[in-house]
Amino acid sequence: MASSACPASILVVDDEPDMCWALENILSPEGYQIATATSGKKALELANEKRFEVVFIDAKLPDVDGLELSSRIKETNPRAAIVMIPGFFYREDEAIDERLANELCVSFIAKPFDLDEVRLAAKKALATATHEA
Repeated sequence: MASSACPASILVVDDEPDMCWALENILSPEGYQIATATSGKKALELANEKRFEVVFIDAKLPDVDGLELSSRIKETNPRAAIVMIPGFFYREDEAIDERLANELCVSFIAKPFDLDEVRLAAKKALATATHEA
């Protein structure tokens, strides 16, 4: 749970290291504590070690589907707010729409995205995660 003494923790999962770097550099100046993973396996290890309030997940990872990964993270941490950041899905995609409808994901940001869109998604996701706490 985030507080002024303890910054909110965000996990960024993307198989492109440059995307992890970009999101870390967008979000860390906002006061968030950022961890990154370039595979689903590493993301699950991190999610089992630490509770993240918000998780940004790419939909296409080399070792696991990002939508499946979001389900697995929610199993271990039901309060985590998932933000999908796919490069190949669109908001109208049936799989994305189903995840949003089932509240598995709280937000969807298609790549390329702008900086304000990422910051707003993090704030909304954090509000969702802390509201459920």
